[in-house]
Amino acid sequence: MSTARGVPPSLAGSLPRDISAAAHEIGRLEELIEEARQLCFGLPAALESAIDKRRREYLAGRISAGRALRQLLGTYTSEGEIVGDDDDVPRWPEGVVGSISHGAGFGFAAVASADRYRGLGVDVERVVSARQAGRLGGRVLNEGEMSLRQGNAGGLSEAEMFTLVFSAKESAYKALFPRYRQVLGFSDVELERRDGAEAGRYGRVRLRAGFDPDGRGVAGPLVGWYAFSEKDANANAKDAPRVWTLVVAEGGG
Repeated sequence: MSTARGVPPSLAGSLPRDISAAAHEIGRLEELIEEARQLCFGLPAALESAIDKRRREYLAGRISAGRALRQLLGTYTSEGEIVGDDDDVPRWPEGVVGSISHGAGFGFAAVASADRYRGLGVDVERVVSARQAGRLGGRVLNEGEMSLRQGNAGGLSEAEMFTLVFSAKESAYKALFPRYRQVLGFSDVELERRDGAEAGRYGRVRLRAGFDPDGRGVAGPLVGWYAFSEKDANANAKDAPRVWTLVVAEGGG
């Protein structure tokens, strides 16, 4: 069932068949508005006067979400925009969990059945510079994660490993927050393990959350998938590669 419009093939090919993911480049506003119209939604009134960048990000994310939903639900047709609640968490159709991200030039969304997963989160980031990774490492990574980064495990540079951990934690937060409504810091989620293929350019991750609000193991284990995509051939020479992450809290209901 997994779809991969704009998603790196290495990530799409790794996802379980019951997760549907899609991505869309944050292109020209006029083109995004037309594609959104074809999915039966448009800009909400609150964004009509927003800056161009905000409107383009919103539309690319919602277009991705609409395509992922259509693939997951088969005959699904949008009944308008996927609106957010008071915490800006998207309201998905009954029986669906999902997540939307917009950054690094793309909208990115994924959805799955709530019977199978308690939560799902996605994120896409440009790989930071070695200088940024060194400056921010102590604020984002714990000792174990610092060891993973410095060990260059699986062929990733320290900057790539830092960005992967950062992105995986962002995805984990998005998977947990809609259910628990608890704000988490970087120290509240730990990347415990990374299994990589093709010199670490894609693979799986396992994470652990350091809080247990209902005594049931924080929505079950946190597992995820990641992939690095190289910069486009026609991109600016300074444009960095991207890392894409998707994390789920297993155990539906």
